[in-house]
Amino acid sequence: MPIPARRKYHVPEPTVKFPPREKGGPVHISTLLDPILEISSHPDRNRLLAEFFNR
Repeated sequence: MPIPARRKYHVPEPTVKFPPREKGGPVHISTLLDPILEISSHPDRNRLLAEFFNR
C-alpha cells in the first residue's frame, strides 16, 4: 500500500532583519549582554536602559 502524499506548505521568510556580522564572525552572548548587566546594577538604570534601547 503506497504512502499518501503530503501537501507542501510555504514557509514564510522571517520578518526580523538582523544587521550583518562584522569580519569577526559569531559573537559570544556574554559580549552582547555585558552592557545590559552593567546598566542593571546602576542606580539610574531606568534612564540608561531607555537610552540603550533607543539606539
